[in-house]
Amino acid sequence: MELSDADVVKIAAPMMDDAMLGVSRRDYKLHSTHFSVSLKSLIGDEQFLKDCDQREADWGLPGHRELISVFRKEKSFTLVWNQTYTRTEDQILAIATIALKGGRYFVDYFLLH
Repeated sequence: MELSDADVVKIAAPMMDDAMLGVSRRDYKLHSTHFSVSLKSLIGDEQFLKDCDQREADWGLPGHRELISVFRKEKSFTLVWNQTYTRTEDQILAIATIALKGGRYFVDYFLLH
C-alpha cells in the first residue's frame, strides 16, 4: 500500500471512532460495525459486555487517542495509538489492523491493552 500516514489515518480514524464509541456506549453493533467477518466471529455480544464491565472497572471510559505508529503490509496496515481512559493514568495501547478485502477496508484485528 502506498498510502501516506494521513491517508491511512483518514481511513482508520472513523473506524476506530466507532469501535471506541461502541465501547463507551456498550453497543456491540456500533463497536463492530467495521469489523471483518472473521473478527466478528471471535467475540460476541455477551463477551463484549463482560469485557466492557472489566475495562470500566479497571480503567473507566475511553478518552482521547493519540497515534503512535503505522505499520504497513501488502494489503493491510496496523495503527497503534495511546488510548487514554478516565480512571487510569496508565498507558493503554489501542491497536487496529485495517485490511483491504474485496475492494473495501475492514478492521481485521482489534486490541485494547
